[in-house]
Order: sequence, then structure tokens, then C-alpha cells
Amino acid sequence: MRALTSVPAPATAAAAQEPGKRRGGMLHFEARDVTGTHVLEVRNVQRTTPAGAVATALASRMGLPADVPWIIRNDATGAVLEERPIGDQIEDGAKVVLSPKAHLG
Repeated sequence: MRALTSVPAPATAAAAQEPGKRRGGMLHFEARDVTGTHVLEVRNVQRTTPAGAVATALASRMGLPADVPWIIRNDATGAVLEERPIGDQIEDGAKVVLSPKAHLG
């Protein structure tokens, strides 16, 4: 007689494509500054880290001014990442641009 073991249901292709559906593991992506002077291959970022904290850390690694607020823009969509978990907003392999935050108006 064989013992029964549970087998996880296979993930659907649609769920695998949605950034917010992948909770486990770490995020890997490419980041560059707005001028293209600095390019980093970013690895092992916790998906739950707020985008603002990632922007600050990237600016530091690129040697950019610490007294400037920074934002991250998804290069594929042009969307500015919100102050939410970065793993909910981009997927593995994404390309992002680090830009100074413009205070208009």
C-alpha cells in the first residue's frame, strides 16, 4: 500500500507572470541612473522591501548624492514605482531607472 502525499497544484502561467503573485525568493533586476553612467546588476533584493528603500540603497551603491530623494521608474512601462513592496511592482529581469524625485508645483 502506498502512502498518499500531497502534491502542490502547478502554478498557472498567468500567475507566474504577475509580480504580486510571487511571494517567495529574492528579486533580481538591472538598475541604471538616469544618465546611464552607472549600471548595476541587482541581486537578492527581498520582494517585500519598499521601493523607496531600494532607491536609496541603489543611489548609495552608485555613489549618487545622499541629500537627493530618489525614485525608481520601470523602464518597460515608464511607471514610477510607488512606496509599496518592490516585488509587487516589478518582476525578475526587469530594467529600472533611478531618477531624482522632481518636486513640481
